[in-house]
Amino acid sequence: MGKSDRKSNDTKSTEENNDDGTLNSEKPGKLTEEEMDAIDNSSQSRVVQIASMAKRLGLGLGSDLSHVEYPSSFIAPFSTLNFFSNNFANHFNILLNANKIENDINRLIEVFKYSTTIHKIPEDCMKVPLNAVIGETQSSNFHTQDLSNSNNLITDNYFITEQVSEVPPSVATCVYNKKEGVKAIFNHESKIVFQITNVKTPTIGKKCVRFEKLNEEYDIEFPILHSRFMRGFVEYCGEGSIKSNRSKGFITTNYIAKPLIGGQYHSFEAKVFNGIDSKPIYKITGQWDGDSKITNCKTNETKPFFKNNAGTTNFTPEILGTDSSVVWGKIIQPIAEGKSVNLAREKSKIMDHQKTLNWKPSQFLLNPDMGYWEPALFKD
Repeated sequence: MGKSDRKSNDTKSTEENNDDGTLNSEKPGKLTEEEMDAIDNSSQSRVVQIASMAKRLGLGLGSDLSHVEYPSSFIAPFSTLNFFSNNFANHFNILLNANKIENDINRLIEVFKYSTTIHKIPEDCMKVPLNAVIGETQSSNFHTQDLSNSNNLITDNYFITEQVSEVPPSVATCVYNKKEGVKAIFNHESKIVFQITNVKTPTIGKKCVRFEKLNEEYDIEFPILHSRFMRGFVEYCGEGSIKSNRSKGFITTNYIAKPLIGGQYHSFEAKVFNGIDSKPIYKITGQWDGDSKITNCKTNETKPFFKNNAGTTNFTPEILGTDSSVVWGKIIQPIAEGKSVNLAREKSKIMDHQKTLNWKPSQFLLNPDMGYWEPALFKD
């Protein structure tokens, strides 16, 4: 969900057709300050408020919400970059350990294991974060436990994330250990799509894990994030995959939507193929934010696979002048102190100020040959 300059809502939405023929309001209307205040002060339920807001904005099936500005009560006091920072690094030690595995299939499975740990669920599905401005960053050095030696702490790990484009909204993230030659690179170009009863956020862009010493790269396709505000929760749904550029093995994934009645949250099923046989050699099932198990399809032997927990990674933030805490300090700090802040108005002021600074991406460079963003510098 997103941002725009605040103007009156006399601008009509422009309706077009999606590829599937459904109506698509590409340019929703805009709320006035008076309308925002009315929604903030309303005693109606959140669902009713959303319905009222959707009507005033002229939203239809497929409307792009990436640049809509919301009332204060619908804004969360943190940057969108929070979705691309610590959670990508919490279990980076899985990749550091995979870098030591010689067996192609076992290494592939470990890459999949890491991929299940990087998803982040917002605490309140009724609120949207502050959309990062171009050039905004978050970065950190972090220490993580060596999975092959519990007494050893690996300290030379880093992550950097940056908003590299506003239109379309795009974030570049890299988690790496230069010495070990292990890198996880994620480019997220997002579009926030109104689906009447929920909002989905499909992403495109390069997402890969590299083991430079092995000369191997794994391309990762993610499921889609759905904010099901009518049901009060957020989940990832849809198919994905992990493929290596060097070995024949690959993994297909299916993140399963929770049924209306019964079922579990955040369930998935993955199938591991050796690239030779048409049938999978392993099946992995469970909940990506909890316990999962792996089954040998030949022997039917099942054993625990992974328990996703908070991890023990220690972060030391590196606060650049473009850090989210600097950009949004006039919002984040007062709220941390328990003060009342009109998020919509303060956000608008900060956005207007940022436009005068004319920031550009400084931590990532666009690789013209490959068509994706990579860090400008890797620290030792």
